[in-house]
Parts: sequence; structure tokens; C-alpha cells
Amino acid sequence: MTSIMAKYAYIFWGNPADGDVQARNQAVEALSAYLAALPCRQAINIAAAITRSFSGEALAANLAAKVEDAIVAHAAAFVLRENEQQGVVCLAVSALKLVRAPLADDSGWTAADAIAASLWSALALQDQVEHGKMEELRQDLMTACRDRVRAVAKEARRRHSIPDVGLLTISETDPAGSKANTALRRAIKPVIKAVKENQDLDREELDILWWLMGDYSELLDCPLEEQEPFCRAIATGLEGATMLRRLPSDGLRYAILRCIEKSEALTLAELMAELKTERAELGKVHIGSWAATDLTVFPLISALATTGNIAASSVKLDARGWGARALLEGAIVAMEGRVSGAR
Repeated sequence: MTSIMAKYAYIFWGNPADGDVQARNQAVEALSAYLAALPCRQAINIAAAITRSFSGEALAANLAAKVEDAIVAHAAAFVLRENEQQGVVCLAVSALKLVRAPLADDSGWTAADAIAASLWSALALQDQVEHGKMEELRQDLMTACRDRVRAVAKEARRRHSIPDVGLLTISETDPAGSKANTALRRAIKPVIKAVKENQDLDREELDILWWLMGDYSELLDCPLEEQEPFCRAIATGLEGATMLRRLPSDGLRYAILRCIEKSEALTLAELMAELKTERAELGKVHIGSWAATDLTVFPLISALATTGNIAASSVKLDARGWGARALLEGAIVAMEGRVSGAR
């Protein structure tokens, strides 16, 4: 079996021993399984914690304890205190392992998908870190997360073949009055599931098509063409996200942002200054929302929805880039609301 920690153990050990690396591999396996079983909202929070840890912020006590326990289970002498970087690396590598795993669910929104989308969003606007090998891990993680989002967005949009109705099989253990009903539900369940999921994808395409044809912003209550490039791009991304049934595919992103022209590149702080009065209009739908309090995963949404909280970042994006970010952040909010019912 390939050792995922062999490459990253050099971050905290000059000459790692085979036994130590293998013990950390086992810890990564345990942490990856832990992440995979999380509710998506909690997975998003951990993605934010992983991102902040690259900048030197300590893990929260409960998460730090989970990481320490996973390592101690295979390396009894380990203590997290004064070995915090090792814990951060193991946690980040466990997320890397999870997002690299094959897609095993066609819903388009599992804990692995939530972590991938959230880490891509958070890491892409984070400044590089000075530690060379940590930066390499950060880049590997960001690339893997981006690749998973693209893959799951494509796979989750595949139309299902409608199966034939299955045979009615009545179990002798079912209560007498419900035997036929139970058997019928069991026989038609795969058919109904396929029809509903295909209908959901059809609805997404129709909603986006009509919206693109109208070229009108309900968020700003005006034609999109009347707005300056940055305002138009962000409004387009945020509104387009509300119509998504799955994470945004490359094709949908191109279609939604097709009319956003090239522009100068701005940092997030510069963008907020550029938007001026439009900032409040663009952020009003997210005021008081759970996403507006998360500057790490949702730096754009949180900056729009508050008056003073702007994540520090020197990363510059043009109008199309900020539109794509608005679409990604909005899609995470939309998926969590649609699938998990978050508010």
C-alpha cells in the first residue's frame, strides 16, 4: 500500500523512520474515516480550521484532542503539545486522502465533497505560507480539492437510466396488512429515485437557461448589463448559485459567467472599496446567515454581508475570477441548504 505520509513526514522530521511513518499513516487512515462520517456542516467547519492552521492558528481543543488520540493510538509516546505542526500535517493529509478517494455517492454532497469545495474556496484566497514543504502540502491539497469538485460536479449530473419495475416479493415476516404495500414500494423505489433525480437536473438546466436569457438581476433589481464588471460578475455568480442542484461544473461556470469581460485584478479589500454602494445590495441575502460568519471558507460572502469583516489576503482576481468565487461560495451555501437543510 502506498504511504501517503512518506512525502509529508519530511515537514517535521529530517530523517523519518519507517515505523514512525507507518504509525502516522495509520493515524491518517483513522482521521480520514472520522472526516468522512461528519455531517457536511461540521465538515465545512473543519475545512476552515485546516486552512487557518496553515497560517499558524492552533486547532480548537476538541479537534486537537481528536487528532492527538488518532496519533497516540499508533504511537503511544506522542504528545501534541510542542508537536502541533505534526498534528496539523496529519489532519491536512487525512483530508487530502479523503478527497482523493473514488467517488462513491451520486448525491453530489457528502462530507468529502463539502470538505473539497470548502478547502478549495478557502485555500485559493489564502496567501502562500513561508515554510516550503508546508506550502507544497497546501498546494497539493488545494489541487486535489479542485479536482474532486470538478469530478463530482460532472458525475452527479449524469442522467440515470430508468430501470424496469422490480418483481413484487412479499416477505413472510411483514405484517399481514402491509405486505402488498411494502412489496410495491420496494419494487418501484429505484424507478422513482431515477425519475426524481433526472427531473432535478432538468429543472436546474431550465432554471439557468431562462435566467441567462433574461439577463436580469433580482438581487439588484435591474438588468445585469447596467452594472460595472465587478458588480455584475458577483451578482451573476451569487444568483446563479441559487439555481444549482449540484456543485458547479466547468460548463455551467462558463455559461453563467459568459458575459463577464476581462478587467483589472483586485484584492478582496480593493474589491469592497470598488463596489461601494452595491456592496450592501449584493450581501443583503446573506446578512445573519451561518456563511457570513465564516471568513475562511466564505471570504467574499462574509465581506459583502458585514460592514467590517474582510479576510486578509493579497490574492488578486479579475472580475471573472470574483464571479467564479461568488459562484463557488454560493454553491456551497446552496448545497448545504438543499441537502442538509442548513439556514
